Amino acid sequence: MSDIVQPVPMLPNPQTSPLRLRITQFIASNSTVLLVLVLLFIFGATSRNFLSATNIFNIWRQMSVVATLAIGMMLVVLIGGIDLSVGSVLFLSAGVIAVLLRDGSPAPIAIGIGLTAGVGVGLLNGVLVEIAGISPIITTLGTLIGVRGLTLVLMNNAQVRLTDPFLEALAVTRTPALPQFSIPGLQLAVVIVVVLYVLVAVLLYQTTLGRYLYAVGGNERAAYLCGVPVKRVKVLAYALSGLFAAAGGMLMAAQQGVIGPGIGVGLEFYAVAAVVLGGVRLTGGVGHIERVLPGAMLLYMILNYMTLGRIPAVWQQTATGLLVLGAVVADRLAGNRQP
Repeated sequence: MSDIVQPVPMLPNPQTSPLRLRITQFIASNSTVLLVLVLLFIFGATSRNFLSATNIFNIWRQMSVVATLAIGMMLVVLIGGIDLSVGSVLFLSAGVIAVLLRDGSPAPIAIGIGLTAGVGVGLLNGVLVEIAGISPIITTLGTLIGVRGLTLVLMNNAQVRLTDPFLEALAVTRTPALPQFSIPGLQLAVVIVVVLYVLVAVLLYQTTLGRYLYAVGGNERAAYLCGVPVKRVKVLAYALSGLFAAAGGMLMAAQQGVIGPGIGVGLEFYAVAAVVLGGVRLTGGVGHIERVLPGAMLLYMILNYMTLGRIPAVWQQTATGLLVLGAVVADRLAGNRQP
């Protein structure tokens, strides 16, 4: 009988105390939030206006649209995909809403059609990726270009001004219907974004669909063998991405007041940045929605600090790119450490 070499069991490091292990796990699990707190301290100490209530609310206002896009992006990344079309879908939704309002449609109908258009593009992406088998990058890059061109045709390549009271209410700092619950300086749109994050957290952690999304991203083959309708789940993830991109378009329309050809350009990369900075694994199956919001805040805190320091926009873009690259490298290193 041949000798069988038995594997040597891995023994815990006696020098690693349980307390030290818990601290390490806490830091790893909350690294984005801790980094936000550290930068708040540093930026507040080196910039006189950074920690003012006006500036903090301004950061929240600036990040609200990208934070909304990042919700849908996180759902797609969670299943191992990517959606580069969210900036154009945002533009489509905002353009549809603006044109319909200009032509006399009631706000609820205009917003409903704008959101439906976003879901339609998301469904198209999902069908092309999961049914036709086309690469997610190629598919969503194609819709990025095509949807933006379609919206420019819809708007006659011109600006459209919005004057609807409902959209204006989203951008004000006091809620007309509930003034006693309003926080001076805080837009209603920001409150809506926080509510969306809470609803998606419930979806991911308390529903069957949420478990399916994690299962598909973690191991698609195993999920299929367990009876998960993989293709339907992945198509639905892209549809939800389109819905949240369209919701971002509604918020953008409310904040801007004027929809022009440049709306939404490049925002897909900021959405990816927020997701990566929030610790969502690009290979799928790992991520927490409550960490994506601090990821978006981290990104816009840095941009805001650089703006206050009068750093040129080109350097801000460079810093954003380096920040995303660093987060991607950290994500890859974390993935390589997994057993």
